[in-house]
Amino acid sequence: MNTPLLKCGGRLLASVLISLLAIGSSPAADEVPTGTLSVDSNLLRTGSKSQLAWNITYPAPITSVIDIVPPNVIKPKKDLKMKVRVLGASFQESILSFLPVEVMMSKNGGSWSRVFYGLQSSVLPNLVLKTENVKKGDSINLGGRGYRDGWLPLYNTASTTNNLVMLKNGDRVPTTVPALNGSSIESFLKPYMDTATKKVKIGDRDLILLMELGQTDTRNSGFDLQDLVVLVTFE
Repeated sequence: MNTPLLKCGGRLLASVLISLLAIGSSPAADEVPTGTLSVDSNLLRTGSKSQLAWNITYPAPITSVIDIVPPNVIKPKKDLKMKVRVLGASFQESILSFLPVEVMMSKNGGSWSRVFYGLQSSVLPNLVLKTENVKKGDSINLGGRGYRDGWLPLYNTASTTNNLVMLKNGDRVPTTVPALNGSSIESFLKPYMDTATKKVKIGDRDLILLMELGQTDTRNSGFDLQDLVVLVTFE
């Protein structure tokens, strides 16, 4: 009596396993590990086992694809696609009164162009506001400012200032951000910070910009770097 054979081609098996792994949450494309799966046999007898070999490559840190030139100028190391989102715009005149903010961008020393204008109520954190193809060696600057009886200073990545902080995954949260006080940290910022380790938790192709728009004295209780929060992703 012949023992039946199971057709178990490596390509078919890999396809099935990848399909199963895909069920559930869908991380950003730049955060998905890539690799190969191989199998030692195309045909197997019932009850026998096949040997699988995995080769998985995990995303490298953001510094593998961009340089951050002091103070915080972004210079891609290769051609990339850059996406900009606004996570929060909590620039306030009082507890119940928000003021407009503006996010600006400049490339290669060119003029500043608007990426976002509005109040906290108009922020859609998942919405990509700007998609820009950037080339190796480009100089990318981002900035923000608030409006209170006129436009306040534009704090940007090309200037040395305490009012703008750029962070990558795993960086320690500045002490001016009340990351350990749940009642003080803005709700839109909580998902991006680990209050236990006091470190930023974002993707390996992300940068987060924290801005303080209304205060310049870091000792002032109002200086919390939560007036404007921008997320930049590279693909």
